Amino acid sequence: MLKELYFWIGLSPLLAGLVLTTIIFSLFKFLPPKLPLFYSLPWGEEQLATPQQFLIIPASISLIALLNLIIAWQLHPQQSFFKKALSLSSAVVGIILTITFIKIILNFI
Repeated sequence: MLKELYFWIGLSPLLAGLVLTTIIFSLFKFLPPKLPLFYSLPWGEEQLATPQQFLIIPASISLIALLNLIIAWQLHPQQSFFKKALSLSSAVVGIILTITFIKIILNFI
């Protein structure tokens, strides 16, 4: 039962990435042509991104989750701690990026 729980925790970021991609495509016509995404760059035009560039967020979530799932599947069954750590780290990254996405989008809707 715990194995299934950690599997679903590890798989949930992939589902979140799919949901975020769907949201981007469904809200595409309602979003402004430029949105702030690159906060590490200097203030101004350099921080802005197109709605298509917002696909970076769900792609990052999915890539990290897939990479961690593949690594977890390759580990020996006795290394359950590392499998759990990989699943939980995927979930934490997915939650952080999803919250970031939601905060940015809610400012413009």
